Formats: sequence, C-alpha cells, structure tokens
Amino acid sequence: MTRLLLRLQSVNLSFDLGIAALFATFGLWATTSGMLPRVTWAALAILIVALVIRRLSPSTALALGWLSAIVQIVSGQDVSFLQFGTAILLYTAVAHGSRALMVVAAASVLVAGIVAVAYLIPLGSWTWYQLPPTGGVRRRIVIYGLLPTSLLGATWLAGLAARLLRERQSQALARETAEAEARESSQLAAQAIDRAELARNVHDVIGHSLAVIIAQSDSVQFLDASNPAAMRTTAAAIAETARRSLGEVRQVLTQMDATDTGALGPLADLDSLIDNVSRSGAPLESTVIGEPGTLDARQWETAHRVLQEALTNALKYSDRARPIEVERRWSPSGLTIFVRNLVPPTGTPEVGEFAGSGIAGMRERLLVAGGFLDARVRDEGESRVFELSAQIPVSRARVSS
Repeated sequence: MTRLLLRLQSVNLSFDLGIAALFATFGLWATTSGMLPRVTWAALAILIVALVIRRLSPSTALALGWLSAIVQIVSGQDVSFLQFGTAILLYTAVAHGSRALMVVAAASVLVAGIVAVAYLIPLGSWTWYQLPPTGGVRRRIVIYGLLPTSLLGATWLAGLAARLLRERQSQALARETAEAEARESSQLAAQAIDRAELARNVHDVIGHSLAVIIAQSDSVQFLDASNPAAMRTTAAAIAETARRSLGEVRQVLTQMDATDTGALGPLADLDSLIDNVSRSGAPLESTVIGEPGTLDARQWETAHRVLQEALTNALKYSDRARPIEVERRWSPSGLTIFVRNLVPPTGTPEVGEFAGSGIAGMRERLLVAGGFLDARVRDEGESRVFELSAQIPVSRARVSS
C-alpha cells in the first residue's frame, strides 16, 4: 500500500488516462459501427483498467492485459486494436517493473506466440490470409508463428532499452547530486578549518601579548620609585606590546598574512618576538646556529606562531631563577626551534597533561607544514626543565633546487 501511494505521488496519470480514453473512444466507435462485435467490450473494459494503472502497478497491469487476451480467446474474437494495448502493457512492465517481472514478461512473450498460432490458424484469422500463399502451408505456419513472437519480443526489447536509459539517467543524477553534496561538504569543512585557524591565531596573539604584558607589569614592583624614567619606559613598553597585539589581531581578522609586519622581514619578525619578551624583564638567552635559509610565507607564519606560543608558555610556567633559552638551528632540511625553561617546583602540569589549545595548536600547525613537535619535561639534578622542539622542514622542491 505504501509503495502504491509513493508511485501515485511520482506518476503523472494524465498521459495514461489519455491513452485509456483513446482506446475507449475507438472501441465505442468500432462496436457501434459494426466493425467489431459488442462482446469486445468485455476485453476492452479490462484493458482500459490495465492502461490506467500500468505505471502504478506494472505487474497487475500486465496480468490484466493477458486476462483481456484470454477473454478475447474465450469469446472467439479475432486480432484487433486491443493487441496494441497489450503491447503497451508489455512495454510498461519491462520498462517500469521489477527485474522479476521482466523475466515473467519475457516468458509470457514465448507463451503468447505459441497460443497465438494454436488459436488464430484454426480460427481462420484475417491475419493468416495476409501471408503470401507461396512456400507451402508448413512454411506459412512457421512464419505465422514467428510474427507475434517477434512483434512482442521487439516490444520487450524496447521496454528494456527505455529501462536502461532511465537507470543511466538516474545514476547520472545521483552522481551529480553526490558531487554537489561533496562540494558543499568540502566548502563547509574548509570554512570550519578557516574558523579553527582563525581561533588559533587569535589565541596565539592574545595569549602571547598578555603573557608579555603580565611579565612587564610584574617587573614594575621591582623598579625604584624614585626613578620615574624607568616607570615611563616600562609603561611605554606595555603600551607598545598592546598596540602590536591589536594590530596583529586586526591582521588576523582581515585574513592578512600575520607574518607580514611591514618593513620587517621574516627573520626580523622572529627576532622581534624574542626582543619583546626580553623587554618585558624576563631573562632570556637567544642563539642562532647555521646559515638562515629561505622558507615560504606559510612556513614563516608557522615558525612565527610556534615561537610565539612557545615563548608564551615559557613566560607562564618558567622559574625566573634561570633564563629562558631560545635556539634557532638552521640546516639544509629546514629550521628547528628549541625553547627551554626551568620548571617551578610546583604549579606546572606534566607534558602529558598539556591539553589546552597551546601545545595542540602548535602540533596541528606543524603537522600541516610537514613538521613535528616534541615537548617533554626532563630532570637535571634537583631541577626540572621543560624542553620544546619544533621542526619546520623546507619543501622538497626548494631542497632539490
């Protein structure tokens, strides 16, 4: 019942009703004019019902079509326009029915060919006399037997061709729909990635700036109150850090390259991060090993963000009794950044407990760039040192050149 309702919603019955009305009109004219006997109406009524429901229920329609043919045989009728209706029902069964119905329809074609010969020749059908009288009776019987089977077989093949064409169109439509959904999903995924990257960038910029500002603010308590110049210098440094942070956030929000700082190049940009931490009053030692190489804009941005976040973590968790150590080591394969800081006796989580967006964000950035991140806490006598190393590789094309 549910399948029938679904078919009723998807099938336009106007065409089927038109064909049924055409058969009914012609049958009325043929019987009233004496061209066909009035008994034809019994088989015609069954055929009209089958033509109306032929796409709603192809199996039922085919069964009614053959029932109409049986009524013709029982009432002794000759071949008439009703056989066109039977051919339409056979075509519909193959084109719109199930695969099992296709097999049944093919078998019915063979049976119909045999029954037609066994019934029409003794009946003296007018179709028999349309064959040329040459070649003997046996030859004429063979030809006569092949004709209905061939006509119905051609109808069956036409239905199969229509079925295959419709299935091909459905597959093409399904493929186009799947491709459209895939494109939409890809766009949504790209937007989600962009939003996540934007959030990481803002986190890195604000987190680093706040850590520097806090360190600068903490240093105020150690200044000599009788030295206003030092107070003004510290206040100016705090203001400069805040302005730089605001400018970098604006760059991020407008999708600009956050590593492009105007006149400063990429190397100077990394140096400015280190200098900014040094000006905050935090003890810091920086070394560069090897000849600085050339990275593309994306790789420089990764280096900038990773160093920025590593310095932020060091400012948050380092023990000021020992300077923060920053080392940039260049090699033909790329740039490796090392950041080491002394861990306070208490208050610092173990590496495995770093579940915030800082360590995770650095690791994601480096994975995208083809690099990797290693972060661990190791013991040095009675002290504990947090070590972070980040490798940013040079692309294969750049290495080969």
